[in-house]
Amino acid sequence: MFNDKLKKASALVLTGAMAISMTACGDKEEETPNNTPTPTTAAADKGDTTPTQNPDGNTDDQPQNPGSTNTSINGDTSVAPWEGSTPRTIQIGTWYDHYYDSTHDDIYDQPEVNNIEEAEMQLANVRRIEEKYNVRLEFVNLTWEGIMESITTSIMAGSPDCDIYEADLQFGVPAVMNGYATALEDITSPDDDVFTDQIVFRYLDIPGQDKTYMFQGSALDIGAYPLGFNMDLIDEAGLENPQDLYDRGEWTWDKFAEYLRLLKKDTDGDGNADQYGFCGWHTTMFNYLMMSNGAHVASGSQEQLSSPATIEVLNFMYQIYQVDKTAKPWNEEDWDANNDFSDGKSAFWVSAAWIQKDRSSADLGFEFGVVPWPLGPSGNPETNSQIAVAGNWYMIPAGVERPDLVYQVIKEYSNWYDGDIDYRDNTEWAEDMMETERNWEYLKMMGQSTPWFDLWDKIGNDFNATYAMVTSVAENVLTAAQAAEQQKQIVQDYLDLYMQ
Repeated sequence: MFNDKLKKASALVLTGAMAISMTACGDKEEETPNNTPTPTTAAADKGDTTPTQNPDGNTDDQPQNPGSTNTSINGDTSVAPWEGSTPRTIQIGTWYDHYYDSTHDDIYDQPEVNNIEEAEMQLANVRRIEEKYNVRLEFVNLTWEGIMESITTSIMAGSPDCDIYEADLQFGVPAVMNGYATALEDITSPDDDVFTDQIVFRYLDIPGQDKTYMFQGSALDIGAYPLGFNMDLIDEAGLENPQDLYDRGEWTWDKFAEYLRLLKKDTDGDGNADQYGFCGWHTTMFNYLMMSNGAHVASGSQEQLSSPATIEVLNFMYQIYQVDKTAKPWNEEDWDANNDFSDGKSAFWVSAAWIQKDRSSADLGFEFGVVPWPLGPSGNPETNSQIAVAGNWYMIPAGVERPDLVYQVIKEYSNWYDGDIDYRDNTEWAEDMMETERNWEYLKMMGQSTPWFDLWDKIGNDFNATYAMVTSVAENVLTAAQAAEQQKQIVQDYLDLYMQ
C-alpha cells in the first residue's frame, strides 16, 4: 500500500522517531476557519507570497490596477465560482507562514513587511479573488513533519486534509507516483499558461508520468550555480577566457581539466601546491557535472548510479581530485572553507549570486567571471539542464471537490503582480552581484533552462551514504566503479519504496 511504502520511505527521510504535532487543515464546511497559520521560525522559500524591498526605496506609491485580471494569463474564465450559501474555504497546506490570505485584514499582519506597494497589491488581490469566486483562502502551517504526515495519511484515506499542498518533492512525488494527485490536464485547458508561456506557473516533468501533477511559481530562477573563475589568474597563464570557449562550443570536460592542470602551481618549490585549479563543494560539483553529462542517479523507477554517464561523472571527479590533484583537498572540518576563493589561490570555484554577495572584484582584489559548467562526453548542449529542481511545489490531491476551482484560485492568487514580472522577479540584486552584463546573462540563461530532476540529494539524512560515496571518490577511498557498486542497491531499494 501507498501508506506503508511511504512510511517505510519516510524512515529514510527522517532520522529517529519523531512525535508529530500538526495543525489540521480543518473542516471545510465552516464559513470561518477554526485555525490560522501558526508563526514559525522555519526558513521560508522565497516564493511569490513574500513582499520584497522596493529597489527605489519608495514606500508611498499605490498599487497599479490591483483588482484587474489579465485574462490571457489567468486563462479559463469559464471556471464557475463556488455556489454555496457561504464562501468555500480553500485551504493550502504548507510548512511555513504565508502572507497574505483571508485571515489577514492589514498589510502589517506581515511582521516584516518592507515593500508597501507589493504588500497592498497582494492583499488587494486576495480581496478580489474572494469576491470573484465566493471563496476564502487559508494557508495552514502544518510544519515540516506535519505536512509529510498529512500527505501520507489523509490523501490515501480519500479525504485530503487540504485542498492543495505546497510541499517539498520528497513528500509530493510519492503521492503522484502512486496515483494520489490530480492531473492538471484534467482540470484546466491545454492553452493554460502552465502549458504555454509559463508566466505564472511552470510544471514538473516527472519521469514515467504521462500527465503533469506538480507546479510552482515561474519567477526567473536565479539560484543556479555556475563556475566562478579568477580572470586575473586566467590572464596571467595566457589562457583564453572560458566564456569565449563556451560561446564557441569548446568548453568541455577535457578543456576544463587542461585549464585546471595549467593553473595549479607550486610557487615556493616545496612540492606542495599553493594555487589550485578548483575549489568547491563535492555535492554541487556532482550535481552540475551530472547535468552537463545528461546523467542521473535517482530520477525514475530504476537506479542510474551505475549507468555509463554517471560513472563518467564519478571518474572525472576522481581524475581531478586524485589523478591530476588539481582540486583543493577537502576540509572535512570546515564546509565553507572548501569553497573559499577569496584568497585568490583558486582559479575556479562554485559560484552563485548569493555566494558573490559582498565579494566584489574590488574587495577580492581580482576580477571574477562566471561560466556554465563544461560539456561532458555524454552530454547534449541542446537538451542539457543547467539548474536543479528546487523549492516547494504545489500539488492538488485526488478527492478534492472542484479541483478546477482550486487550481484557478491558486493561479490568480500567485499572479498578484497581474502579469508584470518586474514586480515578481526583483532580480536587480542578483544582477549587481554578477557585476558584468555578460556574467548576468550566463546566470539568467542557466536559470531559464529546463530544471534537472533527481532525488539523490533530497532524500534525507539516512540516505547520506550517497553523499559519502561522492566524498569517497574525491578522497581516493574508492574508484568510481567501486563506489557505484557499493551504493546502487541502496538507491534501488529506496526507489522501490518511493517511486513504484
